[in-house]
Amino acid sequence: MVNLDGMLMIGSAGANVGKTELACAILRKFSESAEEIVGIKVTTIDEKDGQCPRGGEGCGVCSSLEGVYLIAQETDPASGKDTSRLLAAGASRVYWLRVLRMHIQDGLTALLEILGPDTISICESNSLRQVVEPGLFFVAEREGAKSWKPSALEVKKYADGIVVSDGSSFNIDIDRIKLDNGKWLLLPDYT
Repeated sequence: MVNLDGMLMIGSAGANVGKTELACAILRKFSESAEEIVGIKVTTIDEKDGQCPRGGEGCGVCSSLEGVYLIAQETDPASGKDTSRLLAAGASRVYWLRVLRMHIQDGLTALLEILGPDTISICESNSLRQVVEPGLFFVAEREGAKSWKPSALEVKKYADGIVVSDGSSFNIDIDRIKLDNGKWLLLPDYT
């Protein structure tokens, strides 16, 4: 397990739960006061068999992976993709790690070679939580959700908080999140 106190990780219980919006809200709060916050999105792929893990035809991301991982840097803050939304919200740089589940440690090692272990970051991933001990780990859940995807259930026990979202607002006070000497912290809720 790699200890990365400077990483705030956000997982998701399912699709379209507001995970990226939560990451963007935190970025907007801290991007002006922190010297640099890097955005990271991790897509974990079970197999390169052309089958979309979400069903249907898919977008080709999983089937187009040529090695065991691929790291791409987002440079367009206006494309509307999740990675560009992170850039537009104030991330200094944004990386998208696509990695085979069996090689997530290899993908992390390569990413850390680019970033360095002391980089302050906000990362969207469930699966990376199995090899990283971040400063903070939240799992975003849609209000009224009845089930969780398997990758979220695997890491739910590690969550510092379950953040319930209606898609645009959250049940967490963002002001409770602090960045102190490169480490993410969650202050107690005194209300």
